[in-house]
Amino acid sequence: MKKFLFVCGGTGGHIFPAVAIAESLKKMGYTDITFAGRKDSMEERLVAGDWPYEYITAEPLHRGPFLKNLALPFKLSKSLVRAKSVVKKVNPDVVVATGGYVSLPIVMAAGRLGIPVYLQEQNAVAGVANKVGSRYAKTIFVTSDAAAKFFPAEKCMVFGNPVRKLPDGDSLARPAEFAPGKKAVFIVGGSQGAAGINVKIEESIKTITARDDVSVVWQVGAKNVESINGRLGELPNVAVRGFLNNIYAYMKHADLIISRAGASALAEILAFGKPSILLPYPHATANHQEHNARVVEKAGACLVELDNEPNDLWNKVESLLFDAGKLEKMAAAAKGLGMPDAADQIAKAILEKENA
Repeated sequence: MKKFLFVCGGTGGHIFPAVAIAESLKKMGYTDITFAGRKDSMEERLVAGDWPYEYITAEPLHRGPFLKNLALPFKLSKSLVRAKSVVKKVNPDVVVATGGYVSLPIVMAAGRLGIPVYLQEQNAVAGVANKVGSRYAKTIFVTSDAAAKFFPAEKCMVFGNPVRKLPDGDSLARPAEFAPGKKAVFIVGGSQGAAGINVKIEESIKTITARDDVSVVWQVGAKNVESINGRLGELPNVAVRGFLNNIYAYMKHADLIISRAGASALAEILAFGKPSILLPYPHATANHQEHNARVVEKAGACLVELDNEPNDLWNKVESLLFDAGKLEKMAAAAKGLGMPDAADQIAKAILEKENA
């Protein structure tokens, strides 16, 4: 039975795809799976309770001019020593890395030891760690042809972004906040909220609350609930929430979703086949969220509005919400892009290559 070593870290966007692929392998009977990541990190919090976990160190990488990374070999030396020690201890048959600077030392150590390495890239603009690590990769799983351009074509396979297992549809009851008979709009900015989205919705709140045919759930981020409620008070058709545990229920029953364009959030929206309006986070590395959003926009599955553009967000909502033809076309396009079984397909592809 093959042994797998996964490495991920830095953000949920890197961690959740790794966990999804690992869960798929486990479901297929491959249970000897270990994760590597930093101590006292997001990956440790999200992974170590469920999987064997080995500590590594890692140095951030820099985009841009080569000179910025001139000292990288020296910075990586300590990390590589530790990574090599972990790889030898775990002795995996396969290493799977999902990007972020945390992954690079393990990828390099495994590659130099002749262990097969598989990379997964979530974004339309490839991350530095995956670009550097691609020389050691047997196969690179990307989510679009746009991302494939950053890697050797013969190494790439295009799949959707792996998402956490979606609950059975029958178990996702319509949330009480979505009033029966009304169009449902779900606004989500992640657990911390999204300032750019919140500002635009707050500016439009009088227009939104004037409608009695729309029901809105607005996840503003836990730290923003009190201030927004203090300014706006009770809203007749808008439920202001800090954080939602059962986010999939809101996604499933929404007619339209307003969201940032991080890889994981986007993958979930597409997996549910939902029309969306995307507001890319403007400070994302290499502006990758806008590139992600533009790929989806080009396919006809969303509209895009930037934080620094004039506020036309609610006008966009109304232009879509009561045009059944537009919504149906966007939903069909989203379903075409979405791949809820991407984790299973990637796991199968790895096993096919390793068992050939």
